[in-house]
Order: sequence, then structure tokens, then C-alpha cells
Amino acid sequence: MGPFIIYRTIPLMACACYPEGHMSNRDTKAYVFLLISSAFFASGYLLARYYNPGSGLGMLITQALFSGALAITVVTWRVSWKIEPHHILPICFNGVVSPVILFTVWSGAMIVTPALAATIVISNAIMIAAISWAIGRKTFVKVEVFALVIGFCGVVWIGLQRGAFGGEAVGIAFLLGGAALIATITVAIERAVMEAGGVTVTRWALWSSFFVALAFTWFTGRLKFYSVEQSGLAFFMGVFSIGTSVALFNSGMSKIGAADAAVFKLLIPFFALIYGIVFLGETPNMNSAVAAVVVILSVALYQKANSGKIKKVTPREEAATR
Repeated sequence: MGPFIIYRTIPLMACACYPEGHMSNRDTKAYVFLLISSAFFASGYLLARYYNPGSGLGMLITQALFSGALAITVVTWRVSWKIEPHHILPICFNGVVSPVILFTVWSGAMIVTPALAATIVISNAIMIAAISWAIGRKTFVKVEVFALVIGFCGVVWIGLQRGAFGGEAVGIAFLLGGAALIATITVAIERAVMEAGGVTVTRWALWSSFFVALAFTWFTGRLKFYSVEQSGLAFFMGVFSIGTSVALFNSGMSKIGAADAAVFKLLIPFFALIYGIVFLGETPNMNSAVAAVVVILSVALYQKANSGKIKKVTPREEAATR
């Protein structure tokens, strides 16, 4: 019964991408990017389960970042590389923090189920919304707040159904730490993404992250080849779970802002739940299926009520306020 309900609710995802009302082509394209990015983000929680602990997580992250950066560079080579001087600091900050995020998130994903891991990490959507509101980049109407809260309750519901929070404290601690770091770098890099473009910033950020990870594995003596299987795993994680997903998310964020883009992350546990069913043989119960419906509807409701667009600030205006 559970799989049937989830299957029947897949068309509802169209509501999140094509809500009724005064929706521009720009917004529609952003929603499509964000929907697809959520599906790719969720794949990381599944692929992490196939990691061999004896291969070294640092090396896996380094290879994955290289694969993601190289893939994005090859595909988007003709897209402008130009960034402004004030973009360098947030991109470098992203480069330093991203490998740490991958370490914490993937470490946690090896301990708990994919759906539960995704549930905990997407708490960064709430954090991003709170930070954006606190610094004045986003204003919310009551319906948006309601949809955000309901959606978050839905993903917590999925997590509770897929695995108990008790007894997995270490994994949960890793995942919560990763969520906080994701929220921080998302808001930090938002302005650069809005001004220089999602693809351009993603490309620079991935290469900077790779060199940071490479330096760490080199100085710790862990830079070595382990196996073809683990390198292949790193390639898929880098291209799909990191490179493609981050590029699509940043491209969507460049059009509608971090707070609104982050809401689509509520769909990640839904995709993680589907992957668990298909690849790990997990069987969702009725409660998990209902929770998936709640999450999808909350995203659709949020986008229909969306009214608080990010405030565009030019570099000159930003400098004048300092």
C-alpha cells in the first residue's frame, strides 16, 4: 500500500514546479533545476552505503570533488568564468568548509538509513530560512511559514518511520553538524551566486574544495589509490551527488534566492525513501507514504504562496552600506 501511495503522489511534484498564479519562466526554470537537484542530492545518501571504510573517507572525498569539478568544467567550459573581487572570500570559505561537510554528512549516512540521514540534514532548510530572515534578505508571509513548518514535520515523520533516533547518536551528531555548515555556506555564497551565476560560482567553489581536500589528504599521508571500485564510487558521487546537484541548486538559487530554493530540499528525504525502496529493498509503511505526500504538498503550497523575493543588491550599493 505504501509504494502505491508514493507512486500516485509523484504527479503532485509538478505542483511544486508549476504552481498556479503569476509564475514567470525564470521561476519555472528555477523550480525544475531545484527539483532535479534534490533527486541528485539524495543519491549521495544511498551511494555512501557502498563505501568501504578501509579505503579512507578523505581519499573518497578528494576523488569525488575532482570528478565533480572536472565534469562541471567540461560541460560548462564556455560559460563565463568571471567573478568579482568580493566573490573570492565566500568562494574560498565554501572551498574550505565543503570537504568538512562531505565528511560529516557521509559519515552520518553510513550509520543511519538514507531517508533518516536526509531528514536530519535538510534541517538546514529551516536554518537557511531563519538566517535569511535575520539578515533581512527574506520576508515571509504566514502561509509560507506554515508550509515550511509542515514540510519539516513531514520529513521528521519520514525519519522516525525509517529508523529510531535513539542509539544512533554519533551519526545524528555528524549529520546535524553538516546541516549547520550547509546553511552557513549557502547564505554566505548566495550573493556571489545571484551576481555571477550559479554555474560560474559552482565551478570555482568545486575546484577550491578539491584543492583543500587534496592538501589535507597529502599532508596526512592518506593520498593513495585504494581500488577501482572505490574510485568508481567516488566518480559517481562526484559527478551526480556533488557536481550536478550543486550546480543545479546554485542555478536555481541565483533566480529565486537561498531561502526559497532551500525549501526544495524538503524533497530530498522523499527521493532518499524511493532509493531505499528500489536499491536497498526497504519497504515503506503507510505512515512513511503519508509523510511523503505531506512533504510534496508543503513544497507546492510554499511556492504558491511565495511572495518575499530576495532583495537584489549591487556591489556598489553593498559597499555604500559598509
